[in-house]
Amino acid sequence: MSHTKPGPAAATVALAALACITTARPSEPEETLELEHLVVTASRRSEPAFEAAGSVTVISGEEIRASLAEDLVEVLRLQAGIDMVRTGGPGAQTSLFMRGGNSNHVLVLVDGVRVSSPHTGAYAWEQLPLNQVERIEIVRGPRASLYGSDAIGGVIQVFTRRELGRRMRLTAGSHDTVELEAGLGFGSQHANFGISAAHRETDGVSAQNPGGYSYHPDNDGLEASNAAINGSWETGPGTLGFMLLASRSETEFDEGVSDARQSLAALAWDGSLKPGWEYRLQAGWADDELDSDFGFFATGFASTRFDLSWQNRLQLAGGSLGFGLDYHDETGVSAGSYDVGRDNAGLYLLWEPRLSTVDVQMSARLDENSEFGSEFTWQASAARDVGRSGRLTGLAGTAFRAPSLGEQFSPGFGGLFAGNPLLRPESSETLELVYRHRLGPAATLSISAHDTRVSQLIAFSGPGFGAINVDNASLRGIEFEYSLGTEDWSIRASATLQEAEDRATGGALLRRPDRKASLAIDRRFAGGAWIGGDWFVSGSRLDVGNRELPGYGIFSLRGGYPLSQSLRVELRLENLLDADYEPAAGFNGLERSGFLSLNWQP
Repeated sequence: MSHTKPGPAAATVALAALACITTARPSEPEETLELEHLVVTASRRSEPAFEAAGSVTVISGEEIRASLAEDLVEVLRLQAGIDMVRTGGPGAQTSLFMRGGNSNHVLVLVDGVRVSSPHTGAYAWEQLPLNQVERIEIVRGPRASLYGSDAIGGVIQVFTRRELGRRMRLTAGSHDTVELEAGLGFGSQHANFGISAAHRETDGVSAQNPGGYSYHPDNDGLEASNAAINGSWETGPGTLGFMLLASRSETEFDEGVSDARQSLAALAWDGSLKPGWEYRLQAGWADDELDSDFGFFATGFASTRFDLSWQNRLQLAGGSLGFGLDYHDETGVSAGSYDVGRDNAGLYLLWEPRLSTVDVQMSARLDENSEFGSEFTWQASAARDVGRSGRLTGLAGTAFRAPSLGEQFSPGFGGLFAGNPLLRPESSETLELVYRHRLGPAATLSISAHDTRVSQLIAFSGPGFGAINVDNASLRGIEFEYSLGTEDWSIRASATLQEAEDRATGGALLRRPDRKASLAIDRRFAGGAWIGGDWFVSGSRLDVGNRELPGYGIFSLRGGYPLSQSLRVELRLENLLDADYEPAAGFNGLERSGFLSLNWQP
């Protein structure tokens, strides 16, 4: 196998390529697509992504389906400021690091429902099936003043797929992979209903290599299923919507096998109290279970979270006022260890005064937690247009992360790694500058710089490696994004330069490279055929045991061809150059793989 190790020269080439794209665009005799993405996550209201405070990326359903990606890892690894680490093949434990923060420094929402594990504070990305995803909004930077705990590095909100008509897709490929998915949707002008399901099986790859702590040279497979139901009903006073999503997977690893189950539900009402006063009431429920059998012992975790939220937007003479109440109750059970619960209530305010030349946002939030008391956060931003095509935004804010149930209450193992009920929340302060520029009607360029200081980081330290507030971290970086969308071409490029270090030792935080870049290009032809590819390169990074892992690059190709008006064939070649790499120390990356699909949608 070839081994790809990008050095400083590779990063320079990536940045140069990005700069060239902004000037050397494909010739455009064809009509351009003037699609203005709207986002709701940045300010808890709908607004154009170009005008949102902070760094924002929208991944549409069309882009997700055109990528032919097998899972979210292949989609999110291409995004600026995001590092994905998977310990093995498909279905293996997957962590996401945003802007150099920890994996539990990102608030993850699915249709507005909090889904991160109460046990760890992080989300199990391997449990979210890509076939159920319609849209992803990525908001980088602190948002605790709107959402409360966890939003130190940012917020990622996933919107589930709403079925329209009938569809079926069959995929087969490397590692004896077989996947079948189907969906059915119907409705009228004022109501719709959809149902979908999928099943996937693969023999996978060996999760670990000879450098792994429990290496076994067999393949570690995956068997996963999911199903979803959703719908909405529009009446005179407002709109009622609901969503149910359930997934289950059995994943092999070198020590044994894990059985994971996840269920989500949401019920929302959107209405208006009077002209100029819009509101949303939502109830959410998330339940997850994980049972792991290591052969000589087994573990089991289960947790449930119930959410309630009431958010409002009121138009006043001097500007716009957003305010709301959030409440969530969470419980966690660790087999033979603990069975605990806690609740949190939060009140937030968002004021946007109506000014002539500057757009200002000021927000504040007070959270009251049954375990650690109150926490106050704030954020302020100012933005103004630069010329006819540019927009400059400055932002400052604070955020926090509440200790997870495991960090607070776990009894540990043999007297080691025990939780601590007296832990305080982690806290952060951030400064950020964002510049966006329209390069014509179909292309945009975004550059952002950020500096975050995180205090009271929770670590397992001391004689018994118990949980204590001890560490401080410095997270700095610059992110570049470019996008172009026309009738015939789609181009997305990104580059990230970052520094994530322990302020006490000056050492780098684990599994976070100091540079990465990506490029994705798709070309559409008359008649419905298309071809595309993406290239992802990551720099070196430090891992467990102070081991430095070399950088690597992954190049993939994809394409589709219509066999009839309702049937097309699709092909994705992942890691085409067969790069040999370790996403984490002792774990294998996915080797060269191919997947062929038949996609039917009348």
